[in-house]
Amino acid sequence: MEIGDTDGLDFGSDGSLDYSDSDQGTIGLPPPDEDDDGKLDDTPPVAKYGLVAVNQLLNICGQDQAVGHDVGCASKKTIASSSLGKEAQEKRLKVVVNAFHGFAHNRMCQLENHPLYQSGFGNEDLETCKHIFSSSNNTAPLIRHASEFHWKQFLDLHFNQWDADKYLELSRFLYNNYKQALCIIQTHPAELEQFKRSKDPTDNDFESWHREELEYLKRCAGESDATSIATQYVELLEKLNFAEATYGSVTQVPYLTYTPAEFTSTAGLNESTQQGTNAVNAEYASTLQKYQLQLNIVANFEQQHNIIDRWTPLHREYINAHEYTKHHVFIRTVEELEGLVVQRMFELSKANLAKTGYKMRKHISKAISRRSAAIRAALERYNKLAPRQRPPHPKLDYAEVIGYSLLGEFSLLKHSRYEVLEKPWALPDNREMMMKYYKLQRSQEEITRLNMKVAAQGFRDSGSSELASEMESMYAERVRVNDFHHAQLQKIYEMPGYTGCRPIGDQPRVTGDGTGDEDEEDGDDDDDDGKAFHLGDTLDRVPLY
Repeated sequence: MEIGDTDGLDFGSDGSLDYSDSDQGTIGLPPPDEDDDGKLDDTPPVAKYGLVAVNQLLNICGQDQAVGHDVGCASKKTIASSSLGKEAQEKRLKVVVNAFHGFAHNRMCQLENHPLYQSGFGNEDLETCKHIFSSSNNTAPLIRHASEFHWKQFLDLHFNQWDADKYLELSRFLYNNYKQALCIIQTHPAELEQFKRSKDPTDNDFESWHREELEYLKRCAGESDATSIATQYVELLEKLNFAEATYGSVTQVPYLTYTPAEFTSTAGLNESTQQGTNAVNAEYASTLQKYQLQLNIVANFEQQHNIIDRWTPLHREYINAHEYTKHHVFIRTVEELEGLVVQRMFELSKANLAKTGYKMRKHISKAISRRSAAIRAALERYNKLAPRQRPPHPKLDYAEVIGYSLLGEFSLLKHSRYEVLEKPWALPDNREMMMKYYKLQRSQEEITRLNMKVAAQGFRDSGSSELASEMESMYAERVRVNDFHHAQLQKIYEMPGYTGCRPIGDQPRVTGDGTGDEDEEDGDDDDDDGKAFHLGDTLDRVPLY
């Protein structure tokens, strides 16, 4: 079951939350106050609604479920850090962003959370709630100033019609999805094969390009664990060396020298000597304590990170980490700016890609414009630090950076330690083929899923002759009972003292006293067409499973 919601969580007047699925019905979720299992006591109130939804999903649907959310990247972290994290991991819950809304997220989030890159989602866009609520918005002009009764009445009428319309369109929906998936399966393999013959990549290369791009953007967003550990270790070693040098200087106590003239009864040599000795001993004890404390800190750090041989200033790792530490702030600023600009270029390429619709282009453009503020802030930090470097680095202009459309135009990438310009995933043709590869994988999954849905729909629509026979027998019995009631009611209407309401319109002619003793031939006067209509109406009201 796949759950979609692009406009956030939508709550009713009672605080309840509904997630819906286009072909498997709706799960109604209780408000957080009704969740009495004690799992959410320490969770912030705003996050409880989403966690209650996930808790209900895990309890009802079990393993191998997926949740689509417009902030799925943040929801994934919230679930993992909550008391539901262990259960969600054991039941293999996937949390992703919606297909349409996901392209408004930054490139790193798309690579990690977009359903296009997640196996098992097919071509599902996870936008079910968006479709439902955007349709119900059409009732707003009618119920804006209505009473509570009437706006509930209009919404009930709307969703009853919605269900009827969706059932009518169900087979067409399956047909269009099947047609779309087959179109991709028929066209993309030929394009991929031609690309493989020209540049000799494999399917494994497409997968590795995706992983490498994600790893690169993560490194630009923050320091790698290895770099952070090496930097911390070198800083601790420098503190240890300083503490050791300080302790060594204190242990080298100078000799006290006196002249014979100073040995007088009033000179106070014993007292001054004692004071000097006490000061030296205090300083010695203090430096020894600091040295031992720093020694223990370094030993503990080495034990935690499995460092067997202690680094010295001659070690290659020590030299690299020490050099990185001297320019740490500037390097991090450059990498942050580099990552933001690269993401912008990749997102612009998606906005200008063929077959990208107007709404999608507009959606992506708005998101890119919002993130331009982050590029401006990073660029300002870079321009402040660039002249202070040795040798000085050139400043960059914001208008020039924003105008880049190709990676080769960005001068900083030519000196990047990640050599991004030489990566195959940075080439536009390779990126387009990688997208088609993943679309082909999802379309093949979609065909598998659609085959199951078509078979299920065909079984539901085929009906059951055994059930129809049983329903016809039940209908015949109910008609005989109703005829008896009609006969008795007709007698009441014909009573001379009857003062109640009489039925309006033509009534079926009832003969006899309704006891069933009359000639059975009288039943032939009933309208056969009317009976057929009532039978059809009865069958429509009975669910067929």
